[in-house]
Amino acid sequence: MTTAPPAASREVSFKASARLFGGLNALVSLTCALVLAVGLSHLARHQVTSGIWLLLAALTFRSLMSIAVGQWHEYASAAIRLRWRTLLPERLTRPRSERERGRGDLALAIEHAADAPLLIQLETSALVSLAGLLILMWAGGWLALTITVALLLLAAPLYRRAGRRSEAMAEEYRERRSLLEQRQLELLYHTTELRALGAVDYGANEIAAISDSEHAIAIRAIRVALGSSLVTEFLSGVSIGLVAMVVGFALLGGRISLAHALIAVLITSEIFVSVRRFGVEFHRREDAERSLAVLADTTALPLSHVTTDVLVATNVATEFNDHEVTFVLRAGEQLVVTGPSGSGKTTLLQTLLSWRVPRRGDVARTFAGIGHVSVESSLLSGTLRDNVTLGVKIDDREVTACLSSLGLIGPRFADLDTTLLVDGGGISTGERVRLVLARCLLTKPALLVLDDIAGVLDVNARLLVRDALGRYPHMAVVEATVDTPLLTSATYQIELAT
Repeated sequence: MTTAPPAASREVSFKASARLFGGLNALVSLTCALVLAVGLSHLARHQVTSGIWLLLAALTFRSLMSIAVGQWHEYASAAIRLRWRTLLPERLTRPRSERERGRGDLALAIEHAADAPLLIQLETSALVSLAGLLILMWAGGWLALTITVALLLLAAPLYRRAGRRSEAMAEEYRERRSLLEQRQLELLYHTTELRALGAVDYGANEIAAISDSEHAIAIRAIRVALGSSLVTEFLSGVSIGLVAMVVGFALLGGRISLAHALIAVLITSEIFVSVRRFGVEFHRREDAERSLAVLADTTALPLSHVTTDVLVATNVATEFNDHEVTFVLRAGEQLVVTGPSGSGKTTLLQTLLSWRVPRRGDVARTFAGIGHVSVESSLLSGTLRDNVTLGVKIDDREVTACLSSLGLIGPRFADLDTTLLVDGGGISTGERVRLVLARCLLTKPALLVLDDIAGVLDVNARLLVRDALGRYPHMAVVEATVDTPLLTSATYQIELAT
């Protein structure tokens, strides 16, 4: 069932605030490093009171900024999670091909997307912290600056290389994981045939081989991430050590003061801390961007217009059939779309429902409830009641009466607390289609769309479905069929040719 879409939600990205907090965090860190260096120099000159106050001030401001950034990140992540979880139901209004269904776990995508503000903040901090190079030049001289800049430039291509390798391995891992899941389902589905052929070991060995390769890819990806972290730590340590050596010799030679030497070392450390933090999280940025791209495709295609009639098509041609369709379907009227397999009947129905964009023409429909039933319609892993009511409170007697009117009777359908297997395992295709039809009818939709279901129903089931549809005189119905329609007295008929 589809209903009116909610009002457009406010875009929740936190990019501006992420850059603001990133810049503030870097500036506060650099300032605190300066104050800390001055405080240490005071202590070295036995100015204990002023030195301690400066140290306390630096540590306090640093802690307060860290707390503020942490609180902001929690708020931003929670807001992004809430937004995408609120919009997820709209994804159910648009069908997915088998290839699209394997694109990833939406729950995991939401978690990756929630990390986007933190990654933007870290990137901004790393960029703003480069302003510390000016302070380094002033405090430590051109040699300290040259060493730091050279090692930073050396780190950049290593980060990029590690990032590309990590992304490639992540993509390879996802593909192998998807293959493993698909092969497991296929082999489980054909267990009977495999056992009859004595090929159970073949299936088990194939799954084991794919699983081993998946683990190998995961281990390689971990090695890449660890290698990138080690590179970052090594370059950071080398830079701080070399700068400390340079300013140490300058201090011994009397060319700079102790405060300047401490400032040079601490500022170098702060620059590499920001760069190192961003480097550690570098690989997550690709996951966050990819997840946002997946989640951005969760909403249904917009309607061209809204109409007081149930469904209006004006010179509509689909992407797979150039035949133009024009009609106005009102409450209680019926439309039958016929044509051989491959003529584009399903594509036309999906275009009329705004699930696809028409090649030409315009589609308008009401925002009232719509029911959609096809041979590919799925059931849930839950009770019979859950599958039919989808959590809506409907009297059990009404549910049972609706099931009975469609011929769904007997022990399997008498108890609404009966648990169904995943996607209706143990139930025939015809029974599954009628269960989905019962789910639609119980919501009393304004429009019911039947996508070529007559072929999976026997003669008696077709009669029962026709009688059941007749009990809803105000419901408009659109049916696509190859030859034998359920609707015997349709208001309109459209015939498509290949």
